[in-house]
Amino acid sequence: MPSRPKVSTSDEYIKMAAPDTQPILQKLRTLIHQELPNAEEKILYNMPFFIFNNKRIGIAAYKAHVSLQISDDLSSEVVKLARKLGFETGQKRLNIGLDQQVPEELVLKILQMIEA
Repeated sequence: MPSRPKVSTSDEYIKMAAPDTQPILQKLRTLIHQELPNAEEKILYNMPFFIFNNKRIGIAAYKAHVSLQISDDLSSEVVKLARKLGFETGQKRLNIGLDQQVPEELVLKILQMIEA
């Protein structure tokens, strides 16, 4: 499996991502900047990350979805809500299918966990 080309900015990452992932990545980036305006944006592990209060928020494009990952575990409330809305989750991530709209309220709940 070929490795992803190296990127140095979030703009480069989004531009090089598959076209159907780009609007989701950009929307997540916008929501992060709106909710956490003081978050430092940087590339780690060749993906966009946002650092706030020593916590990490990452966004990444995959073949069938885009993930929003955080350094803390998602609360059980957020996991239940995500699943009720039809989104897949993991311990620290929310997956948004390429055929799904970005769940803005859910994303904001996740970002508010970072602020706490």
